[in-house]
This record gives sequence, C-alpha cells and structure tokens, in this order.
Amino acid sequence: MRLRGEVTLDERVTSRACLQRRWMIAIVCIGCSICATASRAEDRLEALLEEFRDYSGAEIVFQRDDLPPARYHDVLKPLDAAGKIAATKVCLKEGRLYPPKFFAEVGLVKIGIFAACASRTTTDTHRRFDPQLGGYRYFGVYNGRDALAAAHYSDGQLAMTFHHEVFHHVDSTFQGETGAWNLGSDDAFYRVALSGQRPYSAPPVASADVELLRDKCFGITLKDYVSAYAVKNSREDQAETARHLMSFLPDALLQTIERPELPGSQRLLHVLNEYEQAVVDGPSFDWFLDVALGRANRKQLIDDPDELLGQMRQMQKDVPSKTRSLDTKSARFLLRSTGRLDTKHLSGTQASQLMDVAADLTRGLLRERLRPDPHWVSFEIRGREDKRGVNHTLRHDIAQLGRDARRLGLILSVLRPIARESDEAAILATQMRMLRGIARYYVFIKRFWSVTPGTTRVFESTRQEMVGALIADEGIRDVCRSLRLIDLATRITSDGRL
Repeated sequence: MRLRGEVTLDERVTSRACLQRRWMIAIVCIGCSICATASRAEDRLEALLEEFRDYSGAEIVFQRDDLPPARYHDVLKPLDAAGKIAATKVCLKEGRLYPPKFFAEVGLVKIGIFAACASRTTTDTHRRFDPQLGGYRYFGVYNGRDALAAAHYSDGQLAMTFHHEVFHHVDSTFQGETGAWNLGSDDAFYRVALSGQRPYSAPPVASADVELLRDKCFGITLKDYVSAYAVKNSREDQAETARHLMSFLPDALLQTIERPELPGSQRLLHVLNEYEQAVVDGPSFDWFLDVALGRANRKQLIDDPDELLGQMRQMQKDVPSKTRSLDTKSARFLLRSTGRLDTKHLSGTQASQLMDVAADLTRGLLRERLRPDPHWVSFEIRGREDKRGVNHTLRHDIAQLGRDARRLGLILSVLRPIARESDEAAILATQMRMLRGIARYYVFIKRFWSVTPGTTRVFESTRQEMVGALIADEGIRDVCRSLRLIDLATRITSDGRL
C-alpha cells in the first residue's frame, strides 16, 4: 500500500531517465540548429565572395598565407565568421563603384581583409601602440605589386581604407602596366596642377546632369588636404584624396565642375585622371558621374566574339534618322567589350569583321550626336548657354566624341595584328570623315555664335584624340594636326580623302 504523493524508486528512475532523454534531444536539436546556421553562413559568405570575384576580377581572402608573397604588417588578426560576411559586404558595395573587371585589368589580384593590422615597429608618427595587438595599429597596406591587406575595425573605416589602398595600386599602374616606377611618375604633373602653373580644367558636364548631381550632395567641400596624414607625401595625399572622392562622390564631382580652382578640386581632378590612365579606355569622369547619379552600366563585358559581332551588326541598322536614334550607351558598351576581347582565340576573319563594324559604329555615335544634314553643313545644337556664354552640354558631348575616337584607336591597335582581310583604307576613310565632321561642326557653330576659348580647347582636344587614333602614316597625321579646324573642314573630302 502506497501513501498519497509517495513516489517509488522505479518511478524516480524512470522520471530521471525521461528527463535525461529530453535534455539530450534538446542538446542535439540545438547542435543541429547551430550547424545549420553555420552552414548557411558559410554558403552566404561563399556567395558574396563569388559575386565580388565575378564583378571585380579580384579575390577576397582572410588568411595571410592566401596573400601573394610580399611584405605586410607583422600582425594580421583573422576575422570571425560574422566579421567575414560583414567585411565582404562592404567590399562588394565599394567595389561596384568601379567598372566591371577593373581590378583584373589593373592587375589587382588579392584583397586580404582582417580584424586588425599592426606592426611591431614603426617610424610613422601617425600610429599609436596598441597593447592588445602588441604593435602599432594600421588600417591597411599595399604590397607594391598585386595585392592589399586592410583591417575591418568598422564598416565606414573599411570602406575608406579599401579605396585608399586600391588607389595606391592605381597610382602604380599606367596603361595596364604596374611597377614601382609609376608610383611617382605623375608627381610633377600633380605639383604643377596644385601650384596653378598648369591646372586641370573643369570637366565639361551637361547642365541637366549638374542639377541632378546637386540634388544628391550633402554640401561637403574639399578645400585643400583631406587629412593630416595626407601631408606626409604626395602618394598618401593622392590616396587620401581618392578615398574622399569615392566616399563623397556627388559632392566631390560637383566641386570639380563648379570650383575647379580650389586646391582640393585640383587634387580630385588629378586622381580622376589617374583612374582613367591606369588602363587603356579606363573609367572616365563620365563613369563616376553615372555612378553618382545611379545610372552606371555595370553589366559584364561580352567576351564571345561571335555574340559581340552579332549585336554590333544589329546595332548598325539603328542609324540616326528622324524616326530612329542610336542607343549610344549600348553602342559604347559593345565597343568597350571589343577593346577588351581576349585575342588568343580570335580568328583573322573575326578580327577583320570587328574592325570594320567598330569603325562604322563609332562614326554612328558621331552622327547621332551631330545630326547633320545630307551635306554636313547644318547640324543640331544641344544644350543652352549659361550666363557666361558657355554651353556645357556641347562641351561634354564633343569631349565624349574624342573618347570614342580614342577607344576606336585602341580597338584597331588590338585587332590589326590579327586581322587578315580588313579594308584598312576604308577604315581610315571612316576616321577621316569623323574628323571632317567635327571640323564642320566647329565651323557651323562659329558661323552663328561666338565660341569661347574653353569650348575651342575642347574641340582641339577632341581633334587630337581623333588624329592620334588614325591608322595612317605620320605625314597624314602631321597635316591633320597642323591645319586649322576651319581648313580641315574643306580639305577633307566627303569620301575621307585629304
């Protein structure tokens, strides 16, 4: 007989066993949940890393041993799992401010991200000793050749360090060639620009775009140096300027347009020029303007020559007319893809066809902008003059046509060694007709309006770009360089002969 509430020994044992089983099941479930969460985190990280690699052409790594052999900081503290995901998101966001595959083109191979960077010794007075790290704390380092390492102390700091160290590599690269000799090769131009002896001019930008840019600004103006660290030397000054540019892009671009005389604006314009010169047909002012306005074309370039040729031929049909216009952004995208083709597996026939179509499409861009009458005497004028008599839209478009001519020159230089049956005489005639078009457009404007010295300089710069791209002997180039634009308008015939 058992009293009320009494529990037997067997019941106590059974109850304890049930409780233990429940705890074991709970622990297993928690463990499975942790494993599943970790697995999802690993999958998420891998997806982010792949997205960064596919877009930029560079690889993010988190271990010192995964960086190319070189000198880095003594301490590169690894990130935890959450830190890796957060850091990769920052790099992906900031990396998309550059054109697709830009890092691959400039030869930036690896980007190492760490929880902290520190060196046990330093001569840099801007550094402080961190007892926990056992060294002087740094934000990042460029290895001088093909990789960088950066610390992730916070998202905002990593973003600025990212652009600072990337620019060190850009500063070391000219026309796709990276070397220590390039790092200081531009310093003389930098100094004369800042001194006012040979300053950069304000970039030509359409008035409508200036207003769109103004709406996105915070009111930040870089009057001189970005920071005290920028005073250290011209290389750090430029790298600090670059991180300011990329961190406050709308404000930075606007001040170069409206207040180019400021030392800070001259710094920004020099940095922008460095990006463009790092590779042939590098990102121009227009690329960064489109990024700031949220309209940059970030599509991956087309690397299949047959697909590219097919799209370009289809676009050839979209000649400017009263009812149909050329899609200029898509046309420039296709032309940029042509200049970036891997020529190793390109046949002579493909190269020849691409040369012919690229020349025709580039002239189509000029026709689309100028909209000439059948005799190339009367043209369309876009934009309006401001209070100083300057048509910024006109200047911008003429400068863009110069870049188009330079891009065509790049395409021809890449494809000519491979091409077999391309009619180079016909291509030269197309180029000469483009030069004739610019000259006649200048004559047309000068006939009805007063042309400011600044606008004349833009025309002259575009003329030089076009002459430099000609697949002609030096004698023809010399004539095209030396003649006045007014004379070129009549000397070059309608079939492209001089």
